[in-house]
Amino acid sequence: MQQNTTEGSQSLGKSLMSHIENRLPFSKISHETDNLNPKYKYFAKAGMARSEALVKNSVSSSNEYNNMPIGGMGSDTTFGDVMYANIPTNKPGRVQDYRTIAAYSEVADALDEICDEIINSDEDGRIVKLKFTDTNPDLTVAAKESIASEFRKYSDYFDLKNRGWQYFRHLLVEGEVFFEIIIHDQFVDRGCLGLVNIPAELIDPVYNNIQNMLVKGFVYRKPIYNAQNPSKIDKIEFIPMDENQIVYINSGVYNETKTMILPFLENSRRAYRQLSLIEDSIVIYRLVRAPERLVFNVDVGSMAPPKAEAYLHKLIKQYWSRKTFDMDQGDTVQKFNPQSMLDAFWFAKRQGSEGTSVEQLAGGANLGELADLMYFMKKLYRTLKVPTNRLDPEDAHREGSDILREELKFARFIVRQQQRFANGIKKGFMTHLKFTGLWEEHDLDSLDFDCEFNVPTNFYELRENQRLELKSANYNSLASSEFVSDTFAQKKYLGWEDKDVLANREFLRKDAELQWELAQITEAGPGWQEAIIAGDLSAGGEDDAMGGELNGDLGAVPEFGGGEA
Repeated sequence: MQQNTTEGSQSLGKSLMSHIENRLPFSKISHETDNLNPKYKYFAKAGMARSEALVKNSVSSSNEYNNMPIGGMGSDTTFGDVMYANIPTNKPGRVQDYRTIAAYSEVADALDEICDEIINSDEDGRIVKLKFTDTNPDLTVAAKESIASEFRKYSDYFDLKNRGWQYFRHLLVEGEVFFEIIIHDQFVDRGCLGLVNIPAELIDPVYNNIQNMLVKGFVYRKPIYNAQNPSKIDKIEFIPMDENQIVYINSGVYNETKTMILPFLENSRRAYRQLSLIEDSIVIYRLVRAPERLVFNVDVGSMAPPKAEAYLHKLIKQYWSRKTFDMDQGDTVQKFNPQSMLDAFWFAKRQGSEGTSVEQLAGGANLGELADLMYFMKKLYRTLKVPTNRLDPEDAHREGSDILREELKFARFIVRQQQRFANGIKKGFMTHLKFTGLWEEHDLDSLDFDCEFNVPTNFYELRENQRLELKSANYNSLASSEFVSDTFAQKKYLGWEDKDVLANREFLRKDAELQWELAQITEAGPGWQEAIIAGDLSAGGEDDAMGGELNGDLGAVPEFGGGEA
């Protein structure tokens, strides 16, 4: 049996490696899958064939050319390389370039702001939670609790409270995050025992269908170092990994030919280069134009041009030098002063002029104007989708009705990034459930549950309150009309369902009962019930609003509460 399992895993590994050899520029890939990746056979059996089955039966996606990458486009290699930020095809170099951009102070501040908004803990200290859907009515409460318990254990392996900020920053900067699911050969039924983060530049996904970006597996590039010289790499060993062995999260953004994943930071590459160039030019301009220079108009009278020029040079030489004490000579000497040469201009004036004069040239007149710099700064912030008022220390923090439209866009962007990561966590959790046997035991499906991060609370919930206020205003204006039914207005403009309308009516009854009881207490005091029994108090109070005497029948007193809403 063990031999058949080994042969099956080798055939699966060979199938994946043949697929890779036919589609990627890798050579000399070993087919000994069990030696390179001994856990491959376990994950290959835990996979889901639903996505591939859908593609095979699809009319639009079952073409043979869909599993072949499209060729790259030609590009201008002059000005465009610097200004229009053509994307390097070399993944390690590309990732290094993105990391350089992320280290830029303005970009780093924006990334910090995004990551701070993404990680939010609830009252239980959980950052990500499992939410069950209504697609599986046979799923009992006990089963849900068992699955939720496994999810809490599995999600703790990510350590999102301490390292989630770092993982999301990697996703924004590098575009991809990889985690290897760790299992033990002797305890496979325990599922995932931990997760190991893999650097994005060392691993690549292998797509089975380019059109729908279906991942068939992964190739890990393991460097083999020289034993005598550890800084030298003898070779790169390509290790195949099954699709379910890796928790893979990407940005969902591709280049124009869908041959590589692009990070969110790619939007800012051009703006970053423009801003850095304009900053350098401003610094150079200020260094050149900042000094105030002197203009010497020297009166040379009626001297002949050669004599006038010699006289002018004599004065310049005297101005260029300064008297100082020389320890070696023990006396004062004239030494060259290079600073004076940079600060003055000399011109000869002929006979009949007003004589020698010294004027002052002002420095750069517009050195304090930074309108161009601020334009590119705001442009960079817009590409990073962070509201500019968040990063401007001179802009006061605003809430409530003053929330800008870009704040809502920023909150939605945060939710999208959270959902990308949650989808990857969910896929890895499905693999964990299959190893533990809970998947088959409860007949689970991928639609039975979802993973969700806690949404940002600062502006997202405030915006939801604004929407509720708008709905309430529309409801109040229409429900006050005698031609519009109150119940219809509740369903139409508040979006209530029938159960919400019935629940509201029941709570209105409870409120009315409470008001009646409070009125009795106000009139007769805490012993109002005894007073009714004795016949000293009307059930409706002084005005008999609720009906006449109860004739000592306590059972006619309305009960506080009512049925279930």
